Amino acid sequence: MYFSRVTLKLNQLPYVIQKKMQNSGPYAIHQWLWQLFPNQEKRTFLFREERISKDYQYYLLSEVAPLSNHQLFLIETKPYLPKLTIGMRLFFSLRANPVVFKNGKRSDVMMNAKYLIKQQGLKTNEIKICQNQAAINWLIKQSETRGFSLSTTNDQQVNCRVINYAQQQFIKKSDLKPIHYSSVDYQGVLTVTDVELFLETIYQGIGKSKGFGCGLFLIKHYQ
Repeated sequence: MYFSRVTLKLNQLPYVIQKKMQNSGPYAIHQWLWQLFPNQEKRTFLFREERISKDYQYYLLSEVAPLSNHQLFLIETKPYLPKLTIGMRLFFSLRANPVVFKNGKRSDVMMNAKYLIKQQGLKTNEIKICQNQAAINWLIKQSETRGFSLSTTNDQQVNCRVINYAQQQFIKKSDLKPIHYSSVDYQGVLTVTDVELFLETIYQGIGKSKGFGCGLFLIKHYQ
C-alpha cells in the first residue's frame, strides 16, 4: 500500500475546470485523482480532502503508487505498512458516511436520530447531543467486526467525539438529479483488537460514499 499527500495546483486550474469543481465537487475531484492511476479500471484508492487555508490537499491510500507528476497536482508518496500489535492504542481521525437501513432504504444516521428525537420534544441543543451520540454508537457497532474498539478515558467515557457533520450535494451530470450524502468527522483513540482485521479495515475503508472522500482512517501512535 502507498500513502500520498496530494496538493491541488489551484493557480493552474483552467476556468472550465474551476466551474466543474464548483458544480460537481467530490465527483470531479474523484475523477481527477483517478487520473493518478492510469492503468486501474476499478478504484483502488481511498481519499480525504482537507482545506489548508485556501489550498485543497488530499490524503490518498492506494494499492499501487500514483503517478509522481501531474499537471493538476503536487504529489508526495511513500510506502504504507503500519506495524500494529493487539492492544496498541492509536489516535485516529475519520471522515465517514454513517447510515442505517430502514425498510430496505438507506438513511443518514444523524437525520434518523433527529427524526426519532424530535418526537420526544427535546430542545435543539439536546437534539445535537443525541445526534452525535448516534454517530458514535454507529462507529462502536462497526468496530465490533472490524478489529478495533474505541478506547475509554479514565472516567470510563468513550474517547471519541464528533468534530463536524455536513450534508453534501453535487450534480454529477446536468441531466441527472443531484446526489446527496452526509459526512461525519470523528476524532478519538482506538485500541487494536485484531491486527489483520483492522489492517483490512484501514485498506478497504469504512462506511458508504468512499468514492466521495469518506472512509479513510488516518492513524498515528497514541502517547
